Amino acid sequence: MDQNPDTKSLCRSLDTQTISIFVFIFSFLLAVLVSSFVFISPIFSLLIIFVGGIIFVIEKILKGKLEKEVLFIIVFLISFGLGTLRYSIKDFHITQEKFETNIGEDINLEGLVISELELRDNSSRFVLESDGEKILVSTDLYSDVLYGDYIRASGKLNRPGLIENEDGDRAFDYAKYLSKDDIYYTLSFAKTDLISHGQGNLIKEKLFTIKRKFVSKIKDILSEPESSLLAGLIVSGKEAMPQSILEEFRRAGVIHIVVLSGYNVAIIAEFIRKIFEGLLIFSRAPVIALFAMWPSVIAILFFVLMTGAEATVVRASIMVLTVILAKSFGRNYSASRALITAGFIMVIWNPKILVFDPSFQLSFLATLALIYVVPIVEKNLLFITNKFKLRSLISTTLATQITVLPFLVYSMGDLSVVSLLANILILPIIPLTMLIGFIASILGFISTILAWPVAYATHLLLGWILGVSHYLGTLSFASVKVPSFPFWLVVLIYLGLVIFVRQKNLSQHFAIPLESRDQ
Repeated sequence: MDQNPDTKSLCRSLDTQTISIFVFIFSFLLAVLVSSFVFISPIFSLLIIFVGGIIFVIEKILKGKLEKEVLFIIVFLISFGLGTLRYSIKDFHITQEKFETNIGEDINLEGLVISELELRDNSSRFVLESDGEKILVSTDLYSDVLYGDYIRASGKLNRPGLIENEDGDRAFDYAKYLSKDDIYYTLSFAKTDLISHGQGNLIKEKLFTIKRKFVSKIKDILSEPESSLLAGLIVSGKEAMPQSILEEFRRAGVIHIVVLSGYNVAIIAEFIRKIFEGLLIFSRAPVIALFAMWPSVIAILFFVLMTGAEATVVRASIMVLTVILAKSFGRNYSASRALITAGFIMVIWNPKILVFDPSFQLSFLATLALIYVVPIVEKNLLFITNKFKLRSLISTTLATQITVLPFLVYSMGDLSVVSLLANILILPIIPLTMLIGFIASILGFISTILAWPVAYATHLLLGWILGVSHYLGTLSFASVKVPSFPFWLVVLIYLGLVIFVRQKNLSQHFAIPLESRDQ
C-alpha cells in the first residue's frame, strides 16, 4: 500500500532533520579538529556564522523556502563557525606578568592544592592554583601534601613543551595536553610548606580520603607487588605500580588495565553486563537486559567514587554509561546515537579533549567496538563454548584490541606482538579480580582474619596477571618499535575498518537463514 502524501512529507521532513543534525555535529567536530592544529581568529569564526545567517535570510526572502542542499550548507557554515569560536574561547588565556617575567627562574608561590598527589618514579606532583593560575608542581617523592591544603611552594617556573621519545621520531605536545585542563606552567624541584588544611571542596576531599584509606587497607591484606596491582586496577592507576612491572605490562600490551582510561572502564562494564545476562537467562524474562544493566551501572559508579571522581575517569564513565543504558533500553543504533551525543556534549564542554585527551579517544574507540565490532567477532567464534560467557568475553577482548590498536601504535610507537594473547589470557579475569579484591578490602576494614580467605583468592588472580605479563613481557620479541607514520594513515585505517564493519552488518542483515532456504 502506498503512503499518503502527508506521511511521505513527514518522512522527508524527518530525514532532513536527521541529516541536518548529523551535518551540525560533523561540522562542529571538524571545526574543533582543525582549530586544534591551526589558529582560527574569533573574528573569522563570527564572519563564517554571519555568512551562514545572510544566506539563510536571502533564501527565505527570495524563495520563501529553503532547499535541502542550501539548508545543509547553512547548517555547516554556522556550526563550523560555532566550533572554531568555542575552541578559541577555551584556548583563550591571559598571561600574567608575574609568571611571564619569571620563566626559567626560581619563584615563591602561595595557593590551593586542587588535585590529589600523584606519585611518579622519583617524584610526586599536584596542581596548585595560585592567583587564578593553575600550575603543575613537581616535588619530593614522599611529600605529605594533600588535596585542599593551602601551601607555600618555591621552585623553578617553566612552560611545558614538546617531549620527544627515545628515538626522536615522535614528539608529544605536553603543553597542549596540559592546556586542556587550563594548565600553562610547571614548577619543578619545588619545596612546600603547609599554611592550612581543608580549604578545598568538601565532597572531593572526602572522596580522596576514602581512596587513601582504601589503598592503605589493600596494602594491609596483600603483599607487594600484588597490592600495588590491585590498587592500580581499582583506584590509583599506573602511578601505584613499580616501573619495572609497568614496563612488562607495556611490552605485553596490557598497560591499559592500570591507566584508568575509558578503555578498561568500557571492557569491565560490558563484561559485568554479559555475565549477569548469563546468570539471568534461565528466567526467560523479557527484561533480562534491564536487570543485567544495573550491576554494570553500580560498578562504574563505585569505580568513579573510588578514584576520587577524577576528570578523565568521569568523562570515560559518562560515555560508557550512556552506551550501556542505550543498549539496555533500545537497539544498537540507539547506542551509537547515545555515544555520539555524549561525546559531542563533552567536546562542547571542553573542545580540547577531542585531540589532546587519550582517555577520551580510547573511551570512544572502545565503546564503538562494543556496539559494532563485538557482534561481528562473536559470530566468527562459534567454535568457542559460551559457558560462563567465555565466547562473549573473548569476543569483547578481541574486538576492543582490534579497534584501539591503530591509535595505540600511532600514539605510543610500539607494537606488542604478544598483546592479543596477553589480553585474551588476562582481560577475562580483570572484572572478577576487581570484584573479589574490592570485597577483600571491605572485609579488611572489619577484620583482617575475615578478609584473609578472599584476599588469598585475590592473590591467586593477581599472581596470574603478573605471571602472564612477566612471561610475555620479557620475551625478546614481545614489543617491536614502529617508525613514525602520518595521522592521515590512521584515518585511512579506521575508514577501512568502518567500511568493513558496515559491509558485514549489511550482509548479516540481509542474510537468509538456512532454515528458510530449506523450506
